Amino acid sequence: MGRPSLILFVALGTAPAPLFAQAPSAADLWRVTATSLSTPAALETGVTAAFWNPAAPVRDASLAAGVQVVQTPEALKMGGVLVGADKALGAGWRVGLLYGRIDVRDLVRTTTSPSSEDGSIPVYEQLLGLRTSYRRGALAVGAMLEMHDARFDTERDGGLTLDAGFRLQLHRRITVAAASHFFPFDFSTTDGTDLYVGIEAVPVESAGIAGTSTLLALRYGTTYRASGDLEHTLAGGVLINRQVRVDFAATSESAYGERAWRLGLGLGVQIGRYVISVARGSGLNDIGATYRVGLDVDILR
Repeated sequence: MGRPSLILFVALGTAPAPLFAQAPSAADLWRVTATSLSTPAALETGVTAAFWNPAAPVRDASLAAGVQVVQTPEALKMGGVLVGADKALGAGWRVGLLYGRIDVRDLVRTTTSPSSEDGSIPVYEQLLGLRTSYRRGALAVGAMLEMHDARFDTERDGGLTLDAGFRLQLHRRITVAAASHFFPFDFSTTDGTDLYVGIEAVPVESAGIAGTSTLLALRYGTTYRASGDLEHTLAGGVLINRQVRVDFAATSESAYGERAWRLGLGLGVQIGRYVISVARGSGLNDIGATYRVGLDVDILR
């Protein structure tokens, strides 16, 4: 077991159990998946983007589904998946379901000997979320209730969180968004809660050869953690003919009293009813990169 996994093992094993109205302590594992984002979390789009912002826009389909798979560096031995479906109800209303699970792999039992015993130690956090959103004109608002279940070996824990967010488009070229993440259902205080804010500006929109178009977007985002830490993200993106999207981001994060920059790169391609996306987030201190692969499908238009 590598040093990062050992640190994670000890942290999870000694974390105090939260109240049922809060997310389990293991919900902190989801913060690792955020390193693969190539845009500020509040500005994410797509079916599974409701995980980051319940007001995240979905393409104008009557029924849509999406999946995101995240793989962390070998040193962390973690993997995650988000699966969602979203249905239009008419008059600007949508509802959706979201399931997510993140696991820590290859944790084994030992006794007084350095050799492992049979069987691995199960460590995971999973959630099931119900989202509702409403859009009218340039404003979209949303909320999502999440039921959490976590396991650390023989210990089980659970909880409820209620998140809310909005997305507002100003003058067609500026978008602002904000959302909470894992906010306790009883409105108590917990270090596992994050607040996201993002702003996007589209200063360049040009027509090219054969009717193609190019949009250049500049983005800024912040992540405020209830523990007091603050992250800043400088990002941008290019959308070509509304079918090919390239995103890039640089995030300044703090840990152990030090601040460092983490880079992210994403590519998305729309082919008919399908949107395929891949992203890579660089790791700090030579730990390695985190990868994300996603697919969104318009089932009914």
